[in-house]
Amino acid sequence: MLHISAYVDSRSREISRLAPHVLHIRMKLPTITINTEQPILVKRLLPGLGKIMVQRGQEVRALDTVAQIESPSGYAAVNVARHLSRHELDMDEVMHKEIGDVVEAGEVLASIKGLIRKRVAYAPAKGIIVAIGPGWVLLETERTVTKIQAFIDGTVTKISANRGVVIEAIGAIVQAVAGFGGEAHGLVKRMVDHPTDYMDPSDIDDHAQNTILLAGQSIDEDVLRAADAHGVRGIIVSTIDAALLDLPWPVKVCVVATEGFGDRPMSSHTFATLRHIIGHEVSIRGVTPSLTPPNFFKYETPRSIILAPTSQPKSYSAFDAEDDETEHQDLAIGSRVRVTRGQYFGAISIIDSFPDTPQATESGLVTPGAYVIVDRAKRYIPLANLVQVT
Repeated sequence: MLHISAYVDSRSREISRLAPHVLHIRMKLPTITINTEQPILVKRLLPGLGKIMVQRGQEVRALDTVAQIESPSGYAAVNVARHLSRHELDMDEVMHKEIGDVVEAGEVLASIKGLIRKRVAYAPAKGIIVAIGPGWVLLETERTVTKIQAFIDGTVTKISANRGVVIEAIGAIVQAVAGFGGEAHGLVKRMVDHPTDYMDPSDIDDHAQNTILLAGQSIDEDVLRAADAHGVRGIIVSTIDAALLDLPWPVKVCVVATEGFGDRPMSSHTFATLRHIIGHEVSIRGVTPSLTPPNFFKYETPRSIILAPTSQPKSYSAFDAEDDETEHQDLAIGSRVRVTRGQYFGAISIIDSFPDTPQATESGLVTPGAYVIVDRAKRYIPLANLVQVT
């Protein structure tokens, strides 16, 4: 323990010695987006080669299908050797069909003359012959069509042949922290007056069908069940209980949490931004990045976001962008930040000042940080616990 303390003290002295020089360096933090009017670029790509359903320059609505792909989803194996009662077969001699042929249920696949009668192997279902092996035949019996919707109202500005499209618009973006339920689109309906309010299940009726509800501080299972029963498409809330991610009876409602997990009020800045889009049609994506398999959104940024396009883009072009990742920006006094860890987790405020040297936190760790206004007071927050809000 003494050796660890000595190491920490020596590192702290080293950081303090370098701090005056470090503060002259342009500091950057990871960024999140909370903006009411900015370019929106969304990539919609298929998991494989498929068919593009739109053209470049075409205006699309959020629920329009922009691409689709057919993929095998059912197979049937036929044991030809058993049906013909032969252990060894020359498949070229007994087969009536070839790879790629379409066969109907009950159609003859292969046959062989016996001493008494002719032995026959029949197709068990309608399908396509996709493989022929020593004594067996494999049929593809079902195909599933996967359709990719536009997700936002906008203009198709780029097409990747047989893979997908890029859609652009100008609108509001609020990057959330957690969520579940995939994607949803609908009209925003406000259910609470303040970010500290809670939505009651009895507040949800048939007028909420096909809408996205703006809830308050948190929701419970009763609210989620009521929303599902009344056909609500999505809920925007401050925080959620992690237990909602694994309900024994799953629901179809998409949920995004702007502040993450727990039971905390939504930041006033975020709530005000969301009230700005009340009555607008918005698109939301409920995903918790740290809990999502790496390839779940392989071709899209794995974030929970809320998009409300308000107009078409003018000078912004997808052809000038490599991807839709937010760039890190310079950190300065007055920069808006969100606290990502610790006692003030979820708070959104501004940088008040930077100390000349690293300071000690409440836990005793000496680390570079900034003074942030939280609860009307200056709090020292380590830079490692901050992300910049743009």
